[in-house]
Amino acid sequence: MSRKVNYPSGAWPTEMRAETAAAYCDEPSVDAFHSKVKMGLYPRPCQQQGILPKWHRAKLDQAIALRHGLLPEVDLMAEDVAELI
Repeated sequence: MSRKVNYPSGAWPTEMRAETAAAYCDEPSVDAFHSKVKMGLYPRPCQQQGILPKWHRAKLDQAIALRHGLLPEVDLMAEDVAELI
């Protein structure tokens, strides 16, 4: 089942739930966004006990910039050793 993406009014938050991150990335649905996360086109969310999975705006920007052959403006450290390889 595909869920509709709702665009927030005003500025984009630094940390986003899947629905907001999908809208930020201009994906047609949350399911489409999740599929691209699984394919590695977008980063995985930060997950902590008791907190919904959240995506950081700078990490989404970095993934989009790299896909378009641009150098990212923010140099983020890898959260996991596998990302360094």
